[in-house]
This record gives sequence, C-alpha cells and structure tokens, in this order.
Amino acid sequence: MPDMHKRAAIMAQQVEHLASDVMEGRAPGTEGGRMARRYVEDGFADLGLVQAGDDGTYSHHIASIGGANLIGAIPGSGPRSDRYVMLGAHYDHLGKYFGRVHPGADDNAAGIAILLDVARQLTELDSLDRTVLICAFDAEEPPYFLTEDMGSVHFVDRPTIDLDKLDTMVCIDMVGHALGPESLPADIRRTVFAMGAERSGLGPVVDELATLDDRVRPRRLDADVIPPLSDHYAFERSCIPFLFYTTARDRHYHTPSDTPERLDYPRMVGLADHFADLMWTLSTGPALTYDAGAHDDQTTLKTLVDVGRPSAALHQDPDLVNGLIDKLERRLRNHEPLNPFDRAGLRSTIIAIENALA
Repeated sequence: MPDMHKRAAIMAQQVEHLASDVMEGRAPGTEGGRMARRYVEDGFADLGLVQAGDDGTYSHHIASIGGANLIGAIPGSGPRSDRYVMLGAHYDHLGKYFGRVHPGADDNAAGIAILLDVARQLTELDSLDRTVLICAFDAEEPPYFLTEDMGSVHFVDRPTIDLDKLDTMVCIDMVGHALGPESLPADIRRTVFAMGAERSGLGPVVDELATLDDRVRPRRLDADVIPPLSDHYAFERSCIPFLFYTTARDRHYHTPSDTPERLDYPRMVGLADHFADLMWTLSTGPALTYDAGAHDDQTTLKTLVDVGRPSAALHQDPDLVNGLIDKLERRLRNHEPLNPFDRAGLRSTIIAIENALA
C-alpha cells in the first residue's frame, strides 16, 4: 500500500481534476458531466473492478437526463459471494450558475477520491465473503434530488442486481473538510457523523472501528434527526440497512468557493482506511435485520452535546446554543427517552450547531 503522504497526494490530484474548470461543475448530461464519468470509469478500470452496470459495462444509464451511474464489483470468495454490500458516493455537482462554475470539491469529488482508494484497498484482499459493489452515482444534486431521475433512486428502481441480495449500503457525501475552524479542539475537528446504525444494530461496529484510528472521529446520530440529504435515501425507503457518513454542510456548500485547497487530505486518507475496514466487516459479518422504527436516543444526545458545547461560542447567539445544549444534557444525564416531537425538535439544535460551525 502506498504511504499516507502519497495517498493524500493522489486524492488531492483526483479532487483537483474533478473540481477543475474544465469539468464545468459536473452537471449530469453536460460535457463536463460526461468527462467526469469517463474519469471515474477509467479509475474503476485501472483498479480492475468487475463491470456491474448495463450490458457488461460500468455504466447504468439514466436515459431521461443523459446521465449514468457507474457500478463496479469486487467479487467475494466466501459462501455468501452471491450477496452484496455497497459503498457509494455521487460524482455529479451543480454545473454552472450565473456563469460561474460550482466546482464541488467537498461535494462530492472528495467522496469519489475516497471511494477509489477504498476500492484499491479491497481489491488487494482475498478474504471478502460478500461481493462489494463500488458505486459512483450521478444526478444526486438538484434539480434531480429525490426525484425518479436521481441516480441512486434510478438504481433502486432499475437495479442491476437482485436487491433482495443487497445486505447493506454505505453512503459517503461531503466528508473532505474538517469540522469547524482551527480554534476548536482537534477531537471535534476530526468528527464525521455516521447515521443509520440504529436501524440495523451496526452501532457497536461503528463505535469499535472509531477506536482504531485517531485521524477521524466517527460520531453516531439517528438518521431521522435530519431530512434525507444524500443517496442513502433511496435505500432507506426500501428498508435496506444503510450508513450515511457526512461532516455536514459549511458556508462553502453549493457555492463557487467549494474548492480543493479547503480539504483535509490526511483526514481523507484516515476516512478511506475506516471505510475499508467497515466494508470488510460488512462483507464478512452476520446478516442484518432492518428496523425502520429503531432509535438510539442516548448516543444521539451524547453526540450533539459533545459537538455542540464547544461550538456554542462560535454562534452569533452563544446563549441560545448553550441553552439548547443544556436541555439535551439534562435528558442525557437523566436517561430520558425522546418522543417523536422531541426528535423533530432536535433539528433546530442541529441547525444552530451547523450554523456555528460554518
């Protein structure tokens, strides 16, 4: 395996290429979008991924918008090699607005660079049980978001595999930047949020893997404390076990300033190692049961308290944020369960924390 510095340099090169002006923001159906598709497709081919799209190719076409998902496979060699786990990240972005390219470095060129590094690591293993699908989704961004033309929705509606054999989906979106400004404690800045573990009993897996690497700090949240924000949505609505990883939106989200130099490439290498360990664990682990109504209130509260408290001073109204965190801390201390109204109310706290960290 290349050393960390070389891997970080490769990721930086990949992000810079995907986020360059020549890609014109990678909007589906545009020349820039097609160039990005060819670039990722070449990456799949260089890694020797098995073509798992339409008609023996990597492409899974979305004819209505001139886009395509890219699907590669790393075959398992165990008794469950006919079953699948998936790692996915979208490669499209917004294109041009008002004549300005929106480069989408963090959203989601960083995710694609990590995806390719994880795929490389997994191709070097001979101990996978389930087959791993590596998916680069198109058309995640508006105007296709949450429509039938969204790449991940298109895959679930017209799958290239038997969806009953897809055991878990892991989604990566906007994970390339450190959380908040440099004034925050390092443990907070290393945060990446992991959502959905409560639905399928994967909490202990995420927590154990979080102890293996100090470059990143996965912190769990229940999936329903935020609206659907990425490609995991299509799998969630189909009751397929999923994990959604993100560092949340910052002030550069969907702007021309989402550029490569803002990203933390050593962090991205750490995340790639985390995801490689995670995908191996999911490939070789026991079958999961999906429970759409499951919650882990205590872990969600702890994450919001741990991240929110040191972030409060950054908000334009620190007393407001501290007051919200005080209420969560009391519930956490008293082991109080949350009702649906409480969980809906958490969104205002999350928005306040997100604004403080932006």
